[in-house]
Amino acid sequence: MITSDAPLPPLRHGLEAFPVEHEGETMFLLRDLEGITAKTVGLAPGGMLLASLFDGKRTATDVIALFAKSTGTVLSAAQVTQLAQELESGGLLETAETAQLRRKALQDFKESPTRQASHMGTGYPKDTLELAKLFGGFFRDPKGPGVEPAARPDSPPAVGLFAPHIDFGRGGPSYAWAYQALSRTEPPDVVVALGVSHMGPNSPWVMTRKSFETPYGPLPVDTGLYDEFRQSLWYDPLEDEWVHRLEHSLEFQAVWLKHLWREKAPAWVPILVSSFERWCPDKPPSSVETVEGALSGVGRALRKRASAGARILILAGVDLAHVGPRFGDSEMPTPEVEARIEAEDRRSLDLAMALKADEFYLSVVEKGNWRKVCGLSAIYTALRWMAAVEPKAAGRVLSYGKAPDPSGGLVTFAGAIFPGKAP
Repeated sequence: MITSDAPLPPLRHGLEAFPVEHEGETMFLLRDLEGITAKTVGLAPGGMLLASLFDGKRTATDVIALFAKSTGTVLSAAQVTQLAQELESGGLLETAETAQLRRKALQDFKESPTRQASHMGTGYPKDTLELAKLFGGFFRDPKGPGVEPAARPDSPPAVGLFAPHIDFGRGGPSYAWAYQALSRTEPPDVVVALGVSHMGPNSPWVMTRKSFETPYGPLPVDTGLYDEFRQSLWYDPLEDEWVHRLEHSLEFQAVWLKHLWREKAPAWVPILVSSFERWCPDKPPSSVETVEGALSGVGRALRKRASAGARILILAGVDLAHVGPRFGDSEMPTPEVEARIEAEDRRSLDLAMALKADEFYLSVVEKGNWRKVCGLSAIYTALRWMAAVEPKAAGRVLSYGKAPDPSGGLVTFAGAIFPGKAP
């Protein structure tokens, strides 16, 4: 029961607030990134400011005083408690009920041997015929490669692949470019897949031993390679395993790998990468002793396997720039800003194609990562581990795309492949 004389429950962590236009007015939608509730709540700017004052310690009287100090508007206790009750009913405040729901969701995930497909049926069809129809359209799209996947490979296994992780509706043709190129290569023995952990957990690399559910059946984990990776880390890679539960950046790659290779799809090691910028905002990750130690240790494990004849694909499910109000900027990017984004994206990609990992990282962070390249740390990791597998590998960009964000902004992405050497 919310009352005006007791501290109001705090606004939950794990929420995303993004602006939308409604009847000519800016509103903010609060959405649960933890997947505890499917409800969203729309707030006017004043309501968003008010909700941000709910810290679990302030009473309605305290909130009223702070809001008046910030805006000059004096609210009633009834107005404040009404908003609190609306947020509580939407499951967006930290209460005993939401804590119980969180515990149950996490326990269910922990006990499941499979990472269930959280976006199947919403982000893409569950029916394999419908999925094939959707993906087939991407290959034939004017922005796509214009050809279907190869019937049989004519090239050795690739060393690396970059594919987007934006939704299929906006990035489908770019996915098709990447996976059409991959279809021409022989399947590897194992895939090391790097995605972006949008929840930003403490662990730099978050791993899981769970097979990934797809419409074509499960994609299993190479537990042997998983164990080798774990030996190079200074922490338990399962500590933040829960972020795999709803993250789409690797789920989308699992679906494409199974669509492409079906029962021939190799086992993989799925890893979500958090931001390195908290340790090195203006220097390469190689300058951070613990991070460099882990990168080098995993690199040695991969090199040992490759030297023994294992064919390893390093896959990165990544997007590039995120610019505009949806991502914290004050204005929409102008045509001039869009041109600058593309020019800097392509400069960074050129460095990535040459496996110049440190130079790539610095090209993004040198101006405060103003492009907000969400795949920065995952790409850096991929480049380091590709270099460990095949130091002379060189990539080529297959596609570059940009798409508007419905809440105001621009997202860019690319597809690229790093061909393997003939035996």
